[in-house]
Amino acid sequence: MTALSLREDRFLDVLRRLIALTPKLQNNPSAGLVPQERLAAQVVLDTLAPHIASGFIHAESLASPGNESRPSLVLTVKGTGDGAVGFVGAHFDVVPADRQAEGWEHDPFTLWEGPDGLLYGRGVTDCLGHVAVATDLLAQLAETGTRPRRTLKVVLIANEESSDLPGLGLGYVAEQGRLKDLSGQPVYWLDSANFGPTLGTAGISLWELKVTGVGGHSGMPQNCVNALELGMAASLELARWFHARYPPSEDEKRWGFLASSSLKATVVEAANAKETKIPADVTLRGDLRLTPFHDLAEVRRATEEFMKELDARLERGDVPAGFPRTRTADGKRGTLSFHFQGSGTEGIACRLDSPGLHALKDAMKAVRGLDAQPFSLTGSLPLVRDLQRQGCDVQITGFGEMKYYHAPNEQAHLGDFRQGFSILRELLERL
Repeated sequence: MTALSLREDRFLDVLRRLIALTPKLQNNPSAGLVPQERLAAQVVLDTLAPHIASGFIHAESLASPGNESRPSLVLTVKGTGDGAVGFVGAHFDVVPADRQAEGWEHDPFTLWEGPDGLLYGRGVTDCLGHVAVATDLLAQLAETGTRPRRTLKVVLIANEESSDLPGLGLGYVAEQGRLKDLSGQPVYWLDSANFGPTLGTAGISLWELKVTGVGGHSGMPQNCVNALELGMAASLELARWFHARYPPSEDEKRWGFLASSSLKATVVEAANAKETKIPADVTLRGDLRLTPFHDLAEVRRATEEFMKELDARLERGDVPAGFPRTRTADGKRGTLSFHFQGSGTEGIACRLDSPGLHALKDAMKAVRGLDAQPFSLTGSLPLVRDLQRQGCDVQITGFGEMKYYHAPNEQAHLGDFRQGFSILRELLERL
């Protein structure tokens, strides 16, 4: 196995074909973008077809009835000994891209290869480059007849870039029992960047604030409650309360979190499009990012209680300092209605003393000649906490450049994936 290294022609071919599909892999249902992950899954299956046919690789495509266009793949190579190891989390869907609006330098939906191995396009790092690396690794194991000591299970998932949906993604894979043999085993989540290891991630919970004011002529503000101003003030008051109640902690320092817990507004919607009309109804939406040292359910309850009390303060006339007008001259007031959407996703703090982490650090040192540089971030990953509760030794890593995650001009370097392949190979040798 030590002779295996990234076969760059195949890796680039797979990646090129995947990125060409990204117009149909964009995941933002509220904007009408529902990905067809079966297209990307088929690229992987076509590449591995001879080895699936030979029986060296066992392949399963998993999606519930009615969701056949959105499968996850479970690809298994039987080991020579006991135990299993999982390479899980690389996904087929991508966040949307808009070349003109976002200022992309090149077409985001075509792999552009620049000098010094620069690879450019939506999904290069998040996460189609990881899919292509895993595909080449499986193909090479089969071509050389090399079986790892532990049974290798590679899980490539659908619907990572959106909220959980029944019958899709890793949740459905787990429901079908395909992760049971990873219980108590090392599992490496391949959806990060900058190598890391990534020692922890945050939980996420999306929220919505509906603000009802009193609309009218902007020249008669005494007759109005500006829902836009009230919503901005309320969201800032919420953020001030949140950051005072959940400040940075020593645990966050120990795990190397690059940012602490946060709550912020990210979307504002209002039907009003006229400058001289004061809007009556505004909706703000945003997210809560919570480091894993807090209980997500408790924080959600406390947040909802704070917003309920804030609305009660407006009713009593106990308005926080700096707020805009909350009542009209004839006594009509603005109202706040806040709720979290769905159940949210928990974060994870990976075990700092685990064999899986030691193996990953050793593999990185052997391949890169550098000591690992662990960090944690407040991005979120689905089901990693559940895997950890099952006893899995979950560790997180990834290859590419973190600053381009979900950003315009997404890019990475071929050398990152060359080293990433070798790190995965080293893990199979060491475990």
